[in-house]
Amino acid sequence: MKTNKIIAALAAATIFFSCNSTKITSSWKAENSVTKIYKNVMVWGIIPEKDSSIRRQIENHLVNDLTDKGYHAVSSIDVYKSKAWKKLTVKEIIEEFQSTGVDAVITMVLLDKVKEDKYYPAAITNQPANAQGNLDRYYSTTYEKIFTPGYYISTTNYFWEANLFDVAEDKLNYSVRTKSFDPSTTEALAHENGLKIMKDMLKKKVILDQSPKED
Repeated sequence: MKTNKIIAALAAATIFFSCNSTKITSSWKAENSVTKIYKNVMVWGIIPEKDSSIRRQIENHLVNDLTDKGYHAVSSIDVYKSKAWKKLTVKEIIEEFQSTGVDAVITMVLLDKVKEDKYYPAAITNQPANAQGNLDRYYSTTYEKIFTPGYYISTTNYFWEANLFDVAEDKLNYSVRTKSFDPSTTEALAHENGLKIMKDMLKKKVILDQSPKED
């Protein structure tokens, strides 16, 4: 019975942490910035091409989150088409903004992706030597601790920065940094990031919730 309770507790903890792998590490809003109702928001992932699948997911999820709040939002991949995967000139960027009527841009930058392998010994005891009893018992426990193979757990941490630029004023109005600890999938990574950023922008009144309200 006790073992079942421990297993259930561990399973619950695993679910909790896997659903909360993304945390906001810092957040900033420009002083004296006025909350605006933007008409056309573009989400722009500035991510290496080798992580192109993450870029598409991170853009699409934030676009969907903005749409849910009543905004018209577009993905930079949809706007720039084939040019999305090359370094754009300032002239090209401005021309696309003008042609699509974009009045706000939210950039999503992958600052770093860190892989880490941690070693966990299979048998660990915190008891002092004199608590092991006689020599035979001490030898047995020490042998087990030293010669039982341990194991490695690999994790990947993602560090992000999102910025909201007002195109008309050519001004940075908001910036937030997040850390995603070993997300289960890139889809989960994109989903959690979008929700965290949206919640923080609404809380700081960077944008307003324009979604239709139920009667």
